[in-house]
Amino acid sequence: MNLPYVSVVLPTYNRADLIGNAIHSVLNQTYRHFELLVIDDGSTDETIETIQGITDSRLLLIPQHHKGAAAARNIGMQKAKGKYIAFLDSDDQWEPGKIQQQLDFLETASDEIGGCVTAYRLVFPSTTIVRSIPMEKDFYQQSLKGCNLSPGSTLMFRQSCLQKVGLQNEILQRFEDWEWQIRFAQFYRWHKLPQVLANVRAGGHIIPFPVVQQAVGQFEKSVQTKTPKDLKTIKVAILYELFYAAGKNRLLTKAFAYLLRAFGAAPYSFGAFWAKLLGRKIVELFSKKL
Repeated sequence: MNLPYVSVVLPTYNRADLIGNAIHSVLNQTYRHFELLVIDDGSTDETIETIQGITDSRLLLIPQHHKGAAAARNIGMQKAKGKYIAFLDSDDQWEPGKIQQQLDFLETASDEIGGCVTAYRLVFPSTTIVRSIPMEKDFYQQSLKGCNLSPGSTLMFRQSCLQKVGLQNEILQRFEDWEWQIRFAQFYRWHKLPQVLANVRAGGHIIPFPVVQQAVGQFEKSVQTKTPKDLKTIKVAILYELFYAAGKNRLLTKAFAYLLRAFGAAPYSFGAFWAKLLGRKIVELFSKKL
């Protein structure tokens, strides 16, 4: 029986306390025909020793100098032998049936669908929330408004898509997944599976505002769109990113200023953004924590 081969790309950096759980969640998949490429991005803790302590013929450790997440994923995609590629962040975990259920869909899906994502469980220290990645009909236009495929630990895509889409932009130290998603959506559609197949650790680290400010500047210079008009949508999305980052850093005056600029640039989108955000928060507030 000729089973499709899957390549799992798992970049990591200083995650000695979490990497073992991520790796075992892949090795314990019900579907067994895969390779697991773990790219260590120059860790300075015990991450490599932890990985080397796990014995499995499907596990390949690839060390590199510290270059960032995009460079690590790119090495994995370049070395991948599978018909399909799946990403997993080193602080996240998969449910045992993730690969099998995504394969079941992609093996019968039309070629215009490049990949699929799943629902996921967002894990906080004391509770969890089930979330589903939004998927509008025109996913390209949706992609201009933000990184809608995040978290990447839920996605699987056809390796053949890389011929048109290309690899991730290594210049970008943040938002590299957003820029790649916009390129991907210019050629292929994504499909959303309703099953909860990933456990995603909620990030508690606050990125310093100057770092975010520099990152969005690099992103805006690098992003490729279909038309110049699309850049206006991206500019509004960037204002929201800066608003959010300023708020997290308790720079309330800056946050309010970016919010006003977003409203002035696109009043209708401003209203839609807050309505969607409020609706999600209400649903999560009254939903059962699973």
